[in-house]
Amino acid sequence: MNIREFREAVEFNIEHKLRHSILGLGAPGVGKSQIIRQIGKKYGYKVIDIRLAQMSEVEIGGLIYPNESRTKTVWLAPDILPNEERDGKNTILLLDEITSCTKRVQVAAYQLILDRRIGQYQLPEGTFVIALGNREDDDGVYIRLADPLADRFEIHYIDSDFEVWKEDFALKYGVHPYVVDYLTYNPSSLHTQSHDVDAMVFATPRSWERVSDILKLDSDFKKPVVRNKIRGNVGDVEAAQFLAFLEQMVEVDDMEDILSGRVTYPSDPRQLSLLVSRVVDWAQIPEDAAEGADSKQRARIERAILGLIRFPQAEYAILGLKRMLDINKPLIKEIFDSVDDKEMQAFVKKHYSAIGIAPKGGLSDTARRSWLSMWKDS
Repeated sequence: MNIREFREAVEFNIEHKLRHSILGLGAPGVGKSQIIRQIGKKYGYKVIDIRLAQMSEVEIGGLIYPNESRTKTVWLAPDILPNEERDGKNTILLLDEITSCTKRVQVAAYQLILDRRIGQYQLPEGTFVIALGNREDDDGVYIRLADPLADRFEIHYIDSDFEVWKEDFALKYGVHPYVVDYLTYNPSSLHTQSHDVDAMVFATPRSWERVSDILKLDSDFKKPVVRNKIRGNVGDVEAAQFLAFLEQMVEVDDMEDILSGRVTYPSDPRQLSLLVSRVVDWAQIPEDAAEGADSKQRARIERAILGLIRFPQAEYAILGLKRMLDINKPLIKEIFDSVDDKEMQAFVKKHYSAIGIAPKGGLSDTARRSWLSMWKDS
């Protein structure tokens, strides 16, 4: 599954008060910890992040000591565990690096995960337990969970997905456009960890975020210090490709150049696809299919549509329009139906079969039957 699907799996438990423990396994830097913190913020839950690889069994499992009369032993629970008075009723206990900690620490965490308690300590009713770790083939420290412990989890394997990362994180949280543009051009570069190469530095969503932070401070990628810092985050090979892309990047100082057709369009198909993505991203289409748009949003989307249909190659305009329809099909179709623009309607009339939007004035019965067989929900 991708990180969005993992988020939905965790949110399902929170929304339905289902206190089954969840284990997410994925490569380093894919965004596992970050998505849990975002979920906590969304639902108003305090996230208590415990890095198990840095803990001893006593630090997670507590300590036994005699009572005052020395007639019984008492269990002293770790202060890092959720405390309702201190942390509030709703918490997420994040047990990170569970596949990188020692067997002793895993055993200490077992009762907490199995019975939601350690000694006399009981997890608060409003606490959800989420564990995270790496997979065995992720080239990190990996210590297999004992079968009885693994059996207590709902386990999900998380893979990198560029489109999800772009839509759910990069655009939403303002990742630098140079990074977004390059990865749109070359999405396989989002995560470049290889099992065959003995390299400490490789690209991950997390390392690209660090590159974004650097470029926000200084976007002059020709400076030696900026180039060296990029290499230090994504590796020599990926940095070389990224910097070469930036040097050859189509210069568009203003989105007006694209929207008005004044830009000199590149011959490289991948760079044309990049320009299409810029226009679609600029449109800021609301993702909720049931959500409409105010007059300002509609005007922006209409301008983006007109910018696309001015591309010299119709196939790229069609690609962009299909992406818009994927984001919010009812809204985009409603705009096409309501906007009285001759250029827009002429494009629809010529390419309706490719984009799935009927031209104004309708179709002949034969054409409509053929069209509906392709676009049954239109």
